[in-house]
Amino acid sequence: MAKISRRGFFGAFTTGMVGMGLSNTTGRGRPATGSGSTEEPSKIVKYNTLGRTGLKVSDVSCGAISFFEPNVLRYAADLGVTYFDTAESYMRNRSEALIGDALSDIRDKVLITTKHGYSPREKITKAGIVSRVEESLKRMKTDRIDVALCHGLSDLKLLDNQELRTAYDQLKKDGKIRFTGFSTHNAPVTLEQALDHDFVDVVLVIYNHLQGAEIEPLLPKVHDKGIGVIAMKVFAGGKHGNLKSLISQEVSYPQAALRWVLSNPNIDTCIPTMSSYSHVEEYVAASGKPLDRSDLKVIAEYRRQAGNLYCRVGCSECQSVCPQNVAVNDILRFNMYFEDYRMQKDAMFYYSQLEADSKPVACAQCSGICNSACPHGLSVRESLMRAHELLSV
Repeated sequence: MAKISRRGFFGAFTTGMVGMGLSNTTGRGRPATGSGSTEEPSKIVKYNTLGRTGLKVSDVSCGAISFFEPNVLRYAADLGVTYFDTAESYMRNRSEALIGDALSDIRDKVLITTKHGYSPREKITKAGIVSRVEESLKRMKTDRIDVALCHGLSDLKLLDNQELRTAYDQLKKDGKIRFTGFSTHNAPVTLEQALDHDFVDVVLVIYNHLQGAEIEPLLPKVHDKGIGVIAMKVFAGGKHGNLKSLISQEVSYPQAALRWVLSNPNIDTCIPTMSSYSHVEEYVAASGKPLDRSDLKVIAEYRRQAGNLYCRVGCSECQSVCPQNVAVNDILRFNMYFEDYRMQKDAMFYYSQLEADSKPVACAQCSGICNSACPHGLSVRESLMRAHELLSV
């Protein structure tokens, strides 16, 4: 199997990779083949050190933004997954509770991350933060959080808040938090800031074959600083389930996308959402496997069909020209949860929390300058109007 170097990955698809006559490769792990298969599921074969934390994490880890059966997470642990990511807000606290149900009796064998978001509209207090973290610990039936992340930061000003710093310092001293960091949809800015911030042990960033070129120069610097790097949204919108040609591929698109992400040595692990047993088996099968040309063929086909459908969350080109200050990134992200992640109730809940004046109610009367501003060819105005229709209660 021919390995592919990382050099020129983002440009490979425009330089004739699709037309090279490459054949698909089979036998590299089990795709989702259905319950009738007698083939033994693959297990995690590669573990990495998460930056200066020293924590050993499976290269393919588990995101728990959406699942309903704790035994699915237990199955992931049985197949060697060691790192599980959740958040206080996921499924309105239920994700943390399900994490506790699934993993509490094997707690010493797994690592758990949870995330807490802080609104600029709220007053941040040490007591409030400590209380929220302790409630998370109760839901997860554990006495510690291995990595506690401040959720969804667009810049790191929050991390200079004295109440927040004092709270997290106290929680670390008490052994309730081991390491800290942040998640972000604005990695080009926040990764640069993280290089000079002692709060940051771990970062969670968007990184996939459609979105990530802009942070590639920063990733080695972050890695050399000893900051652990975790990749999210690795399936570039997760639209493969609606693309017939990808469903029929011998090479699994999710496995190809995972191998693409993990071929970057500066990525320690990734957290695809494992919401079913078949997800667990399919994603774990990508562990430790090198990226090859058949993977790039599948990825190129995804790019061809879905490249102008996937909103690069964090890009602000269209939002910056919107005369109504519509929350484009948030709305299209919630719409992705609704249409592609099948998280309809949660997506509608998140949308309901947006300020009324940030919703796209005036888009029908707008000329749609956001469409021409999008560098990726998305029909932004039409997507916003559709999202409003789908997400409104």
